[in-house]
Amino acid sequence: MKYSKEFKLECIRKRKEGVYIQTPPGFKNRDRFMSQIRKWSIIYDSLGEAGLGHGKPTLDIDQRLELIRRVENGESYYSVACSAGIGSDALTKWHGIYTESGIDGLKSLKRGRRKPMENKKAGSAKKKDSDKTREELLEELQYVRAENEYLKKLRALVQERKAREQKKK
Repeated sequence: MKYSKEFKLECIRKRKEGVYIQTPPGFKNRDRFMSQIRKWSIIYDSLGEAGLGHGKPTLDIDQRLELIRRVENGESYYSVACSAGIGSDALTKWHGIYTESGIDGLKSLKRGRRKPMENKKAGSAKKKDSDKTREELLEELQYVRAENEYLKKLRALVQERKAREQKKK
């Protein structure tokens, strides 16, 4: 659930003053919500108000290396990630890539979501319907119709068999 920067700042202020914070409807577990506020506090202390915004910071290779070195020097993933305003899962992933592939692995990281892979058989790509000829489309239609007829007959046979079995009982 995403909260506004103002809501986060209000929660941080109340926490520092020791005032009770009402758990919002999205959180069923109060401990989890308080943990989230502690995380916001750490981010606020290290990055200020800018760290509480919704945009994730873009870190260059040197900044990523610095975070990885902090982890290797004994700091926890969580504290290092919070101080940088990123998720600890991202830092864990970067550290794994760095351990496995070195600095070159970090350089080749791509941002954003992966494109969904198309179902391609080895060596031949599927034709789109717009690329098929009229004859191919007619042949495909004929095949689909035959398949439907077969399934209808099969269904009728199964129903007939069930009806016979029920009569026997």
